[in-house]
Amino acid sequence: MILYWYIFRKCLFNTIVVLFAFTMLFGIFTLLGELGNLGHGDFTISALLVYVFALVPNFAYLLMPLSVLIGVMIAMLGLVTYSEYAIIRTSGMSLRKITIILSTFGIFFTIITFSLGEIVSPYFDHFAKSYKMIKLKQVVSTNLQSGIWSRDNNNTFVNIKQVMPDDTILGVNIYYYNEVLELVKYINANEGDFDKKNKSWTLKDVTMQEYDKELVKTTTLPRLNWDTSIDPSYFSVLVVSPEEMSIFALLKYIDHLSQNNQSIRRYEIAFWSKLLYPFTCLSMAMLAIAFIPNNRRNVNLGGKLFVGILIGVAFFFATKLINYMAVLFAWNPVLSSVIPLALLFVVGWSFIIRHDG
Repeated sequence: MILYWYIFRKCLFNTIVVLFAFTMLFGIFTLLGELGNLGHGDFTISALLVYVFALVPNFAYLLMPLSVLIGVMIAMLGLVTYSEYAIIRTSGMSLRKITIILSTFGIFFTIITFSLGEIVSPYFDHFAKSYKMIKLKQVVSTNLQSGIWSRDNNNTFVNIKQVMPDDTILGVNIYYYNEVLELVKYINANEGDFDKKNKSWTLKDVTMQEYDKELVKTTTLPRLNWDTSIDPSYFSVLVVSPEEMSIFALLKYIDHLSQNNQSIRRYEIAFWSKLLYPFTCLSMAMLAIAFIPNNRRNVNLGGKLFVGILIGVAFFFATKLINYMAVLFAWNPVLSSVIPLALLFVVGWSFIIRHDG
């Protein structure tokens, strides 16, 4: 048990150091990339620092598996360098037991990564993007000049001209159709606010037109409660990419799109990638075992570490590439997410079996 915790603590310390270094490096690159926005609106130095620090949880989430691989490799190669690994093996600890220790370590970071990606990262990432838009005095943009179009229930269509970072919506147009697709009611509102307590929208400066054959009834109202399935979380996809949303937010958005017969492929790919990504930590911890020599004689430890880092970085970018190709070529969302992780897992186990032999 003493050796178990000794190896675990070594791996934990090195992983945290590597993760901190990588996160700070990403933060510096992001800060340098945003210097061009300084002076625009209220985007000052302090606003820039708030924005970068708010992105730190997302950086940590993305870099966690790579940090696990490098951290475990540094820890284990350090044990080899000072002959501790040879002593541990001769004391009776088999490679199988070491594999169990590192697998436990990988599971530990799998849980941390999942929690970070579900609870912490989406919240701070959305805050960072919204905060930047507010300081730059921007609105949430869309690809259409007419604004955002969405289907609400079966026969209702909604057009929103602009979505503000605080979830206020401007230029709301709602079209109600009957079963034979005849327009029966049209609502126009200058502005809409979401009441988080009551989970409902309040439209302001409303003009409502009701159509009955050739008759048109026009009503103006200062306020109107809007009964809809749309809530502000659906607009978050315009602020952050699907890959930066939580699993539960993606599920909710996929369900909304499915009910309205809209394309869900990109969000399904993001969902499965997000669901399986934390398990990469387990595969990375096991892959690190392949680079552990029994002793340091005639072994280039620096070379092994370099190759391990290359494999980790290659897997990181290959996964991103496969996800983009899955969207482009309409690949199966589950297979496109499972195959890279399964290959990494198989490679890790094959190295372990060969190493043990």
